[in-house]
Amino acid sequence: MKKKITLHEIAKEAGVSITTVSRVINGGDSVESSIKEKIEKIILEKNYRKKKQNSKIISVIIPDITNPFFSSIVEGVQVTASLYGCHIILFQCKDNKSVYEQCINDIKDVGVIGHVIIVPTCKNKNYIEDILNVSEVPIIFLDRKMDIQNINYVGADNKVGAYNACRYLIDLGHKNILYLAGIDGISTEVERFSGFLNALNDDGISFDKDNFYIVGNYDFKESYKQVKNILKEKRVEFTAIFSSSDIMCFGAKNAIEESGLSIPDDISIVGYDNILFSSSINLTTVSSQAYNMGKNAIISLLDIVNNIEKTSVNILLDSNIIIRKSCKRI
Repeated sequence: MKKKITLHEIAKEAGVSITTVSRVINGGDSVESSIKEKIEKIILEKNYRKKKQNSKIISVIIPDITNPFFSSIVEGVQVTASLYGCHIILFQCKDNKSVYEQCINDIKDVGVIGHVIIVPTCKNKNYIEDILNVSEVPIIFLDRKMDIQNINYVGADNKVGAYNACRYLIDLGHKNILYLAGIDGISTEVERFSGFLNALNDDGISFDKDNFYIVGNYDFKESYKQVKNILKEKRVEFTAIFSSSDIMCFGAKNAIEESGLSIPDDISIVGYDNILFSSSINLTTVSSQAYNMGKNAIISLLDIVNNIEKTSVNILLDSNIIIRKSCKRI
């Protein structure tokens, strides 16, 4: 059986975005006539047939529903979808790329109008292109991004957020700052570490990665283990911890307190994401505006479906530092 052509393949052949192809297919009149004719010619030659869609259902695919950050994104998605008379189907894929592919294929039978996806921890952009290739409806990618042209993306400015948080610690007098890293290679982690380093460099502070960099993989238990070990070994002296996620701060907090130390008197700590429970431990952190991320994803998706959005979506929300009581001036 001959394989059906997808929106992504039509866009690639025409040299335009998926948004532009979608507008042509849905009868939008905002596309330049020459481009519209080119797309229509490809559609005719490839015998593309638009699948019947349920105009009220949007699929949402995330790595882990138990992660409070992703839960806040889903809340923004669900509340906003409801306001526009839409419903969501939620899939949890546990960072398993084969499960992601299966979800995309299974959803085809439902006839959704679009997908909102947080990609798995995959460094291969070909995998994301595979997702685009099998989808017949627009996709909004959230939070994590890949270096692929003409995709629709909504995220936060991680570099600026991390820079400002590190700058805050420096202004309090901290120079020996331990960096608690998330999962290596994903865009959010790369950007946050880059922003952290930029703040140190701008103040002339060198960073010894061999000794001041530990990996918690966005995991409570692993973060606890790593911080407990470095405190026990006493191989480096640090006055503050910058953690690239709040979840890891909870593990770090337990390790610090079990070692007979206190926050912020002995060690200051800054997190990232401003998850729901961060305020319960008075954690200074950076807000990625998770709720607004989900909200903007739905608004952007519906703009594409309704031919309001004229180009590929690329929204970068401000990342704001939330100052509480986990840091001390030294």
